[in-house]
Amino acid sequence: MSPDCADACEHPFSGLGKPEPLKYGKAGLWSRRIDKKNRLIYKVVKPDLILFSCIGHYD
Repeated sequence: MSPDCADACEHPFSGLGKPEPLKYGKAGLWSRRIDKKNRLIYKVVKPDLILFSCIGHYD
């Protein structure tokens, strides 16, 4: 598991990668940077973290 995924599980709304809520058609989802090109897109459904994407930029 990447450090970004592990951190997202531990601290879904803060921490590494500048977590931020998405807007408009993606409301309820969160994004955090993996690197310049890729983002981790996820939703928090306590106690779980549902991953939607980890490659690309809001694709």
